[in-house]
Amino acid sequence: MEERNTVRRRRHCPSCGKRFGTLETVEFKMPSITGHDKKRRPFDRRKLHADLTAAVRKCTGPEQIDETVRLMEYRLYNSGLRDISSTELADMVLKELLEHNTEAAVRFAALHKRFDSTEHFASWLAQAVKTGSKA
Repeated sequence: MEERNTVRRRRHCPSCGKRFGTLETVEFKMPSITGHDKKRRPFDRRKLHADLTAAVRKCTGPEQIDETVRLMEYRLYNSGLRDISSTELADMVLKELLEHNTEAAVRFAALHKRFDSTEHFASWLAQAVKTGSKA
């Protein structure tokens, strides 16, 4: 349960007089994600979480993964965008990872950026290490 997005309410039925509880969850209008195949798909928090976990589980903890997913959700919602490409989303995630864990960013980039050559990857890696705060 997302504590930040839910409200528990105690209610009273006017017909029968009984009290009951409800749990209300905010449903955010998130931008659609446009993949490399140009198909639009709804943002899927579980997919982002699974992709991050697969890429960075060996170098960061589940709390950091959860926090990164929450932060990406927040930024997407507040962006006001209707659509965002999967490449732009990956770049947002990479920027966040680079601020906290360069190794996690490199692992994520290896899976999600489309490097056309080893030289391109080496160039990106050199820049990431130069700008990253932790190795």
